[in-house]
Formats: sequence, C-alpha cells, structure tokens
Amino acid sequence: MSHPLINRNPDLKRLQDEGFDLDVKDAHLLIRDVPYVTEKKEIKRGILVSPLELNGDTTRTPISDHTVWFSGDFPHKKIGAPMTSIVVETRTYEILPGIVVNHRFSSKPEPPGYINYYDKMTRYVALLSNEARSIDQEVTPKNFPVVRVSDGETVFRYFDTASSRAGISTISAKLSDQKVAIIGLGGTGSYILDLIAKTHVREIHIYDGDEYQQHNAFRAPGATAIEDLKGLKKVDHYFGIYSRMRCGIIPHTHEINESNIDLLKSVNFVFLCIDGNPTKRIIMDRLLSLQIPFVDCGIGVYATDEKLAGIVRVTTCSPEKNDHISKHVICEDDGNNEYATNIQIVDLNALNAVLAVIKWKKICGIYHDLDHEHHMTYTIDGNIIANGEKT
Repeated sequence: MSHPLINRNPDLKRLQDEGFDLDVKDAHLLIRDVPYVTEKKEIKRGILVSPLELNGDTTRTPISDHTVWFSGDFPHKKIGAPMTSIVVETRTYEILPGIVVNHRFSSKPEPPGYINYYDKMTRYVALLSNEARSIDQEVTPKNFPVVRVSDGETVFRYFDTASSRAGISTISAKLSDQKVAIIGLGGTGSYILDLIAKTHVREIHIYDGDEYQQHNAFRAPGATAIEDLKGLKKVDHYFGIYSRMRCGIIPHTHEINESNIDLLKSVNFVFLCIDGNPTKRIIMDRLLSLQIPFVDCGIGVYATDEKLAGIVRVTTCSPEKNDHISKHVICEDDGNNEYATNIQIVDLNALNAVLAVIKWKKICGIYHDLDHEHHMTYTIDGNIIANGEKT
C-alpha cells in the first residue's frame, strides 16, 4: 500500500513509480537509500528529508523552501573533496521521531524555483548519487523497494504542516500519547478545546451537560452563525466544529459527578473549567487519589468606577505538589469567592485558557519550566503575573 498523499500528487507518485524509496511522515517527504561518497571515498547510503508544503492534501507549486536535510556523513566528491558548495548547515538533531539528520543542503535554482517535489528531490539525489556512480556504475538510488505504509497514524484530517515548517515535529509528537479531559465548555473551556485540538493528543474528552445558547457565542472561539443557535448541547456543537479538523474528540453530554467520576481514570490530564460547587471537590479528590495532574481555571472580575478589574487564575495540582489546593480553589460558593463572580469577558477567558494550556505543555515537556509554579495569577489593573506554590 502507498501513502494516500503520494497517490494524490503526481510529483510524489512519479518519484515512487520511478523506484525511489519514498516515505511521508508528519508532513515530511523522505527519500531513503540515496548513495553518496564519504571522506574515505566509500559509498554509503543516506536519507534526504524535506518538509512538505501543502494546500490541504495537495503539494504546493512552486515550492518556497529550496533546502533539504540529510541523514548521513558529510558528502564528498569522487576525488575525496568535501561538497562544501551545497552544505549550508551541519547540525545533528532528531527532525522526526526516529529520524536523525546531520546536514542541511542548499542548491537554489533559478526563479521561479523548484516547481514540484519531483524536480526538487531528484536534483539533490543526482548531486549525491552521481558522485557515487563515478566510482561504481552499478550504484543507483532507484531500488524499487516494497512500498510500506507510513509509520503511525495522524489524528488530523490533513497533515500538520505548521510543525514541519517550524522544524518542531519531534517536540510536537511528545503529546501523541496523551488523553486529556476538559470539564466545562464555557468561555475558558471552549478556548482550551480550541488550543488543544491543534495538538497531537490522541483523545480529547469534553464534558458539559448544558446547551449552547446565544450568550455563549460571545465567549466562544470563532463566529457562530444564527442558524447554529439551535439548542444543541455544547459538546455536540463543538464536536461538530473540531471534528472537521481532527479525530479523537469524544463528547459527553453530561456532567461529571460522584456516580460517573471514574470515567476520568483513563486520561492523563484534566482541565477543570467549572464554577465552585461541592462536586468540584469530589472531582479533585478523586484525581488526587488517581495521581492524575490537573489545572483549575478561575476568573474574578468586578466593576468599579465604571471600569472592570479582577484576577485571572491558574492553579495546578500534580502528584509532586498538591497541598495548596484548599488555599486557592474554593469549592463552595459562599459569597466570598472572588473567582466566582459571574462577569465573563472573552479576552480574559481566552487568556485563562492560554495560561492553562501553556502550563500543561510545560508538564508534558514541550516548554521549559524554570519556576515549576503550581499557582499563578494575572492581575488586570496592574498587568502583573505572579507565580507561587513552587516545587
């Protein structure tokens, strides 16, 4: 079987039909088994890697990036001289899980550049393999291998070219085994879903028993058409939107409570985006017993002098640090909870979500984390971010 992307694009299909060892991984095009000459005038074989530029599932033309990466030793000519004219960078790093590259090549054509990936990749194959063929005429990059299925399955309906263009596919892949839950799809929870839906997490469980109503549209990502205000449950409304982009979104049209709380046993992380109530304490206690890390999001906004002020809060709980929760998260609305006021502003909901997702990504090893804070606040009037409860 051939990768579906190869079959849909004539330039990729031509490469495969001519016998090149072609593969597609996470929006990268690979040609394996490319012969080249080493410093000792030996013939070895390496891998050429190029990020794919796509419009949906169609390769772009012309191609803006004329460079490729190479997995192998520094290439040389048949006479033993290094091919310094094409090597613009030497750096060893894992460009994709299991694929380590060592050098970056540049052979820039005249405008308009490489028209397609057949032209681009055969140019680099020729630069390397022609030197090898000068030593051994039997050497060829066209070995007509058994066509393999690309390793792994993407959760997206189309490839994540954002990660491949930025060169961070290996970092993004750290989330591929994650299963997360979002409890509450109000203003903050819906923005968390929007951000997480664009990551490689395997499953996103969304819990909310309420309907998506007119006021929700003013605190939600994107723009809601009037015909979409038709009494759907929030989870069904958002499932309809984000399932167009990816798989693995699992809607639950009910609240989490004491009777069904063990549904959370299978997840790796939980985002709590609900108001203070006794059930919240039950959820947190159960997550603590299961050693499942979570963040609790809170916004407290109040009007004063005909302006708004308040605080945005993200409180994190992990197996390493959880003795601070009762100080910062109030689970009963007794009238004294500054985070339970009902003023909701879309930009603050979005900020709350962004801060929560950044913290989750730190825990997952996506971002560096120097402070290891488990409680942070943003104060609106002073524009102050404060970290606390550090490990």
